[in-house]
Amino acid sequence: MTTLSHLTGREHARFLDSVRQASVITEPFPHAIIDGALSADFLAQAYQNLPEKSLFNDAGHGLLAFQIWDKSEDLTQWRSPRKAFWQQCNEQLFDDAIAAAIHALFTPARQALYQRLFGDSADNKQDMIQLQPWATCGALNIRAAGSSLPTHMDWPNRLYSLIVYLDPDETASPDWGTRLFHGPQIIGSEGVEIMAKRAPDHVKSCTPEAATLIPFKPGRIAIFMNTPWSYHGAQVQGADGASRFCLVKGINMTLDSTEQLFGLPPELK
Repeated sequence: MTTLSHLTGREHARFLDSVRQASVITEPFPHAIIDGALSADFLAQAYQNLPEKSLFNDAGHGLLAFQIWDKSEDLTQWRSPRKAFWQQCNEQLFDDAIAAAIHALFTPARQALYQRLFGDSADNKQDMIQLQPWATCGALNIRAAGSSLPTHMDWPNRLYSLIVYLDPDETASPDWGTRLFHGPQIIGSEGVEIMAKRAPDHVKSCTPEAATLIPFKPGRIAIFMNTPWSYHGAQVQGADGASRFCLVKGINMTLDSTEQLFGLPPELK
């Protein structure tokens, strides 16, 4: 019988190899699509260990969320043997080696972005980055049919967002995937300012017709880099009762790094 530790250890090796072999797609902003990084056995275990839907919190816009990062209130207060599965994933699957591999994968794209934002000081700016992977971000999300994830960009301390598509109910449709919008590529000092403010006024230029869809596929992992134009969203069309499940994780910079590079919006101070 495969133990939980053996399962996550095996998946870690598989996941790490998949990241190292992945390629970055540059448009509309840098992202990677990875299939086969997680086995069918692992996905079956993940489905069996999902929290009860009643434990998810209403996050608005048709979204239910259960925070799964180590010190989150949701996970620490959860009284279930299933909790051990997610704790083991945090410890052994989403670790510093995976974060470093993702950081390395996006190095050329990150270098190109910083050159466009900071010019001659780009190398010095990259030296300021201090990773804080997985520490305060990670959630299981359920989005009901008929709802949509509003077009948005992430906080400036987010370097990379990782989404694992899950389908425990076998109701998912390919068009439920993440939509990457083709917004204006604003660079230089204005681009830096957008990063600091999350620039909601620029969402108006991002329309569903001008989007790249990452099709929803169970077990698929989508990773994208945060830029001044990394606007993304999702639409969930389907019959009543159908739900879009995913695991969202993030690799952040420390707030000190973020403040040095972009400044901090009031919400993060």
